[in-house]
Parts: sequence; structure tokens; C-alpha cells
Amino acid sequence: MAVVVAVGALGVAIYWAILGVMRLIIKRPHQSEPEVVALLLQETGGNGDLLAPLSIADTVLKLLAAVVLVFGALLVVLRKMPGAFLIAGAVLVGLLAAGCHFFYYQQIGWSGTSDTYIAAVLTLIVGVVAILPPVTNALKPAAGPQGGQPQFPHQPPPPGYGPPQGPPQGPPPPGYGPPQGPPPPGYGPPR
Repeated sequence: MAVVVAVGALGVAIYWAILGVMRLIIKRPHQSEPEVVALLLQETGGNGDLLAPLSIADTVLKLLAAVVLVFGALLVVLRKMPGAFLIAGAVLVGLLAAGCHFFYYQQIGWSGTSDTYIAAVLTLIVGVVAILPPVTNALKPAAGPQGGQPQFPHQPPPPGYGPPQGPPQGPPPPGYGPPQGPPPPGYGPPR
């Protein structure tokens, strides 16, 4: 499921990037047809001073949505939890871009194109799926019984390390172990 989210996020990121680059290349109506826009503003009562900032914000937010989705997808591929939250956060950026697009065209009385709204809805879908339990559970690191330390199969220690294996081999050398026999004269408690 995490792979599907990553692929979906990359696809939507490409869509946002195309929209952003198109916005950089193609002039907006207030730039290409200022006379027509002035007439439309008189009819609608829109604010012409908002057109340039809304256009810039729309372009920046589209490109930002693409960047956030790409980084989120890369983190999801690397099985990092912040990737899911970056993808979910891209929803906010996409909705802001759609809002700027809507208000820009509302000022001049046009409906605008629907491509930004489609991208925002796709971002919303990918963002919601990214924070669902099947995805977030797949991104959590697998914790072992010893605080997340990797578990290796048990291997015996190399010879000479660890506790002795098997019964002792013969009596201990002199001077080791419990005393053997009575103590020599002069040793022991005073009489």
C-alpha cells in the first residue's frame, strides 16, 4: 500500500509541476490582455490589485505542491514515517493553490480551467490514503524484543569465550580450587 501511495504521489507531483511550469510560460489574462481584463473588472467589480499577487501565489503553490509530494514519495519509498505526513501536508498546499486559482478568475468573472481543481482533488485523495493505518503501519520500523535492536540467529561463542562447555577436564592445577588435605604446620587457629 505504501508503494501505491508513493507512485500516486509522484504522479500527482508531475501533474502539479506541469501546471506550475505552464503558469510560468503562459501569460495570465491580466498580463496578455490588460484592456479586456480592465473591462471585466469594471463589470464584475473585482479588485485588479489582487490579480498579480494571486497569480504569483498560484504559480508558487503549484510548484511547491510538486516538490513536497516528490520528497514525501521518496521518504515513503525509504520507509520513513515523515513521508506520509509530507504527502498529507501537500493537501493543504494544493488546496491553497486551488483557492488562489479560483479567486484570481472570480475577480475577472471567468470560471478558469478545471485542471487545478482536479490536481487538488487528486492530492486530497493521495494525502488521505497516505495517513491511513495500512500505510503508516508499513512505515513504522519493526521493533525487536530488545528495544528495536536487530536480531541475529544465535551462534555459539568462539572457543575460549563464554562459560565453559561440558564437564571439567581432570583435577584443577595446584593452588586452584578447595584445599586438599590438612593445612601445613603453623597454619590455622592459635591454641
